Parts: sequence; C-alpha cells; structure tokens
Amino acid sequence: MDRTPAPVDNNPTNNSVEAYTRLLTVPAMTAYTADREAVHAGDAHEYALLLAAVEGALGAQVVPGDGRWSASLRTRRVAKPLRKIVKHARGQADGFSELRKVFAAHVHHVTALPGQRQAKAARSAERRATIGAAASKALHKSATAAAPAPAVDAPAADQQGAQVRGITELWDRRRGA
Repeated sequence: MDRTPAPVDNNPTNNSVEAYTRLLTVPAMTAYTADREAVHAGDAHEYALLLAAVEGALGAQVVPGDGRWSASLRTRRVAKPLRKIVKHARGQADGFSELRKVFAAHVHHVTALPGQRQAKAARSAERRATIGAAASKALHKSATAAAPAPAVDAPAADQQGAQVRGITELWDRRRGA
C-alpha cells in the first residue's frame, strides 16, 4: 500500500498540503488510514517484542551486592519509555481507525445537509402559512364580533360625589377624617 502522498512536481504553486488533497474522498481516505493503522499496529507489536526482550534480559542481570528488588527497579526504569512507545503506537493505530470512521460520517453528513435544509425551509414556510391563516381568521372574527355596550357606572356611595385629588385624600377618607 502506498503510504506517501502523490508525487509533487517542483512547481512553486504546489505545496506539501496540496499533495494530501487526493485523500479527501472516502475510498482514498479509507485505504490510506487502513494502511497507516496496519503500519502502526505492526510497529506496536515490534515495540512490545522489544519491551519483552529488554525486560527479560535486564531483569535477569544480577549485580553482586544487589538488594531484593534492585534488578526489577533498574529494569522498570529502562522499560518505562518503551512502554510509552508501545502505548502511543497503539494509540496511533486506534487514531487512524477512528479517523476513517469519522471522515466517512462527515462526508455522509455534508452530503445530506442540502436536503435537510430544504426540508426545514419547507416546514418553516408551512408553519408560517398556518400561523398567518390562524391570525387572519382571529382578526376577522374580532372585527366582526359585536362590541358590548358601554356600562353606565353609578357613583360610588362612599365617595359621595367628592372628587379625589391625590393619594393622601384617599387615606384620609378611609380613616374617617
């Protein structure tokens, strides 16, 4: 499987990013990420074998005067970076697998967007039309409905025809002053 980008001529208009634009289709991205995933998974396997060999060899080294855990601690110190390498190589393989899935989902989402937007616009237009019709009907009903005759209010008995000038007068009348 080809792991390098398409050859780029030495034309100054091309740059290294343009070499990877050929991967922006689902089949090309799938092939590329599957290849990179296989490479990193193979690397992780090789690193794990190296880790096992280092742990076995260094763990068996006994220096005169060692304590009970001295060889194990020395081995652990050397093996720690190798464990990180194995972990990250597996992470890269998993990352390429995830990239393949996410890219395919992205392409599917982008191709479905125009249809979704058109359906949403149709629903909005339909909703506006029904709301407009309902509002028009309500306005028509309220305009044609007979208005009730204004009621003639009799003066209140407690005011006895006196006009109130302010709030303080209301308080004074209530207290009986």
